[in-house]
Amino acid sequence: MTEGRGIPIAVVLSGANRTDRKKLGDPLDAQVLEAPPAAVAGEAEEGGQHDLCLDRGYDYDACRAVAAQHGYRAHIPPRRSEAQPLPPPGDPARHPPRRWVVEVAHGWFNRFRRLLIRWEKRAENYLAFVQLAAGLIIYRKLRHARTLSG
Repeated sequence: MTEGRGIPIAVVLSGANRTDRKKLGDPLDAQVLEAPPAAVAGEAEEGGQHDLCLDRGYDYDACRAVAAQHGYRAHIPPRRSEAQPLPPPGDPARHPPRRWVVEVAHGWFNRFRRLLIRWEKRAENYLAFVQLAAGLIIYRKLRHARTLSG
């Protein structure tokens, strides 16, 4: 899970054969820091909820309920079906793409060769390397932001 600029804020390991929709609550529970109140973030007029952008794999009522339970307003594009195909790119009815922020964070994690292929047999060891990489990514992003502002 990342924040709006792609900085990782929660990491959860699961099996590759698990569907995302069943594991949505885990990264929401795994956040180390609480999000600031929405009123502080300037969103008081929208009901005090934060936004949670998800992909089409989460287009289920249960996922929307989990997001609402954690205080998020879910933005999920509708799934494609024969009755309702996806609008062409550029169509105003098409859901805007927002997933690229998470994909950039995945790319940052892939720069660590130790994480690219999992060699550790124990999940705890692999999770420790993932968390270490997340800490390094956060440090590098904040250091870069500080040099730009100062």
